Amino acid sequence: MTTLRHTMAEIAKLARVLDVDPAELDFLTAQPASAIKAFRDQVSDEMSARDVLRMQRLAAAVKLVPKPIAALVAEKALGPALTAAVAGAVDPVRAVAIAESLSPKFLADATVLLDPKRAAEVIARVPDTMAAEVARELIERGDYLTMGRLAGAMPESVLWAALPQAADSDILQVGLHLEDSSQAERLLGMVTDRVPGMVAAMYAEQKWADAISLLDIIGPAERARMADIVAQQEDEILDGLLTAVAALDAWDALLPVAADMAITGLQRLAQRPVMHDPDTLARVSDISLTQGLWLDLLPLVPHLDQAQQHSIATRVLAEDDDALRALILQGTSHAPTVLPLAVSIPGPSRTRVLTLLENLPELDSLVDLLDAEHTAAWNTVTALDAELPDRCRKLLVVRASTCGLADIAETLAPQPAR
Repeated sequence: MTTLRHTMAEIAKLARVLDVDPAELDFLTAQPASAIKAFRDQVSDEMSARDVLRMQRLAAAVKLVPKPIAALVAEKALGPALTAAVAGAVDPVRAVAIAESLSPKFLADATVLLDPKRAAEVIARVPDTMAAEVARELIERGDYLTMGRLAGAMPESVLWAALPQAADSDILQVGLHLEDSSQAERLLGMVTDRVPGMVAAMYAEQKWADAISLLDIIGPAERARMADIVAQQEDEILDGLLTAVAALDAWDALLPVAADMAITGLQRLAQRPVMHDPDTLARVSDISLTQGLWLDLLPLVPHLDQAQQHSIATRVLAEDDDALRALILQGTSHAPTVLPLAVSIPGPSRTRVLTLLENLPELDSLVDLLDAEHTAAWNTVTALDAELPDRCRKLLVVRASTCGLADIAETLAPQPAR
């Protein structure tokens, strides 16, 4: 779902460059967004190279006339498209001076067609008042594509001038049209105090799909920070997000958030009604196993209750022995979580896992990760006392003694034959 949204955003940007209706490029929906962006860059470079001599001649002519007249010629004769093309060839100081005599509407029209790579120096010199006026005009038009495309070339001073013109929901839309994750993280870093308002807007306007797509763009740290803010909101807001994720089957975007979320956020996430639905948990588990997100799911598991963990364990134990062994080893750093989960279902399933563990060469390394504070894991181990194979038992006794858990070591110690 999120992949398709990113692809559609890139198609819209390409359509703008080619001056065609995005619907005419629907045949590209099967292509990755990165490939469409690379093609768009090639097209932009080719078009600019083709017109470079003409733009240089026009830029030279601009130098010969007073700034007010140059502005009048731009607005009445050249038009927005040609003005945008010439902007990168004109001395940046003079280009900004001419722009100051242009109307905000004309500047917005030209900005739509401006190439940020070739006009970066001009953009960097834009006065705050001009940036605010153009931003207001583009927002009123709902032209988030242009704002997102140019935001990466804007210095922070220009962004600070433009941001007050945007509502919280506008910032979300601009973020979705940024060129890469580093730009999204920079923007979110500047609007930290507005993230709660953005979350409320997502809920009020039912734009969870957009919010999920934005989570998929940004890096782990910013993604986790946003998720923690969402987790602090009212129950209906958090429930709205989770319901949307389930409906859109977007767990592949949300699961990676868990790896870096704060414990309080994970606890609230685990408590919500959607996360108590066995079918949902089965789907979450399936995605974690089939899309390489197993390690992203594990931080959430300790905060789930027994029934929730049972749902996850049921799906995990459906894997064959080789796959299950690989999952256990992959989750070595989460051994205090993985081991209790693996043996949570009694009967043949538990016997199978214990046998697998008994024959696992790396079992000693897994057991060595258990510390005194891993109460849940030790409680599970002592409850399985009668079922523990010999090697498992001996390793656990040694580890319990090392951790100062004398009572557990005594409970698990093999009883002498009578």
